[in-house]
Amino acid sequence: MVWYGPLFYKNSDSWGLLTLHKEKKVTLRDFTHSTKVMELPMYDTLLSLPLFQGMSQADFNSLLQKIRLDFARYDEGGTIISAGERCKSFAFLINGTVESSRSGMDGNLTFMEQIDVPCLIEPYSMFGRAGSYQRTYTAVTPCSFLMVDKQYIYTELGKYNICRMNLLNILSGRVQQLDSHVWTMDGTDLRGRIIRFIKGLSDIQSGTKKLSIKMNDLAVLMDATRLNVSRELNALESEGLISLRRKEILVPALENLV
Repeated sequence: MVWYGPLFYKNSDSWGLLTLHKEKKVTLRDFTHSTKVMELPMYDTLLSLPLFQGMSQADFNSLLQKIRLDFARYDEGGTIISAGERCKSFAFLINGTVESSRSGMDGNLTFMEQIDVPCLIEPYSMFGRAGSYQRTYTAVTPCSFLMVDKQYIYTELGKYNICRMNLLNILSGRVQQLDSHVWTMDGTDLRGRIIRFIKGLSDIQSGTKKLSIKMNDLAVLMDATRLNVSRELNALESEGLISLRRKEILVPALENLV
């Protein structure tokens, strides 16, 4: 039996009603901000989220009756999550575009990448010794998030084999990506080292990336002269693979950077 009906939700600054309709859509009515009403295609959006992919309609609707859903909206430019913040909930991007950023080398290097829906933010940071987000996330466009307390993985989510398998696949994929990067020895020339460096900084191996770094600092990391690094970057730009700005390298599509 498939269940349809209302579920109350609450977050830090609002409360409202989440209704599942037979037309396979979700209506989110915010009572605090009464003018805000959002409609989401139910199975195209919620069931496309990484943790719920493959769930049956019956299981998914049953799960929604047992867990609390927190929804959050952010305006363009708003900070969603700050680096170092404790990971208390699974954060699903369900609408809009987000930019993640992480700094290193005492602030002399900053790497940013754009994230589109559907996405589960840093699931690998949920558990383990640190348990904190490694990056800062900012809204590029107005965006919406679904938050699910990670404690539900022990109580309700863990009861569904598909949820457990999805989480294991996500975490295993991350480990395999890092292992593959370490053992891939292709491209040992300067061009290959630059590409390998950018890909190594990337959490998602596609999409738009931006590296903010001084040419001298990049030359040190590449074990090359500043002149040779500049020549190689200009060659990549002439091929349309990157765009160069003052102290910035913009990669419009990482998947094309080979």
